[in-house]
Amino acid sequence: MSSFFKSILILSLSYSVTLASDFVDYKTLATKLVKESKKNGLYATSEDVKKALKSKDSVVVDVRTKEEWTAAHIQGSYRVGREAPEKALANFVLDENDKFVKDKLIVVCNSAKRASIEAETFKQMGFKEVKIYDIYSWIDECNPFATSYSAKKDKSGTGNKFGSFYAEHCKK
Repeated sequence: MSSFFKSILILSLSYSVTLASDFVDYKTLATKLVKESKKNGLYATSEDVKKALKSKDSVVVDVRTKEEWTAAHIQGSYRVGREAPEKALANFVLDENDKFVKDKLIVVCNSAKRASIEAETFKQMGFKEVKIYDIYSWIDECNPFATSYSAKKDKSGTGNKFGSFYAEHCKK
């Protein structure tokens, strides 16, 4: 191998190591963002969620997977998933002229970690206020949640309505 190619190889490896040192893993990033949200008053409470569900300028969106959403979700929230949530949001927050009709968001996931990462994108899209929230708190505080599961294997098309559910410890 010529010295030129050896030099190129060494430079490439050095550059790769430099770039890799800037990488922030998911857990570290999400933990940092959740902590910042709490510090800056952008971690919603259950009362914030209840108010947002009734508000004309707010929307509660869930970025969890379809399976997680099906198992339990906050009645009145919208699932936008993580695949292309910014596209799904347009259905709930913009009018026919692409103007905001709802400019405040509460982004939900299980532990608020995924929500914190998606919230960064939503902030850059121009929302007036973006808060994060974990559905675990909602359930643990004995708020009702909805489920889409049914007795049939096809969970999505049965049309069964089961009403509200509560965590087991809330039934005492």
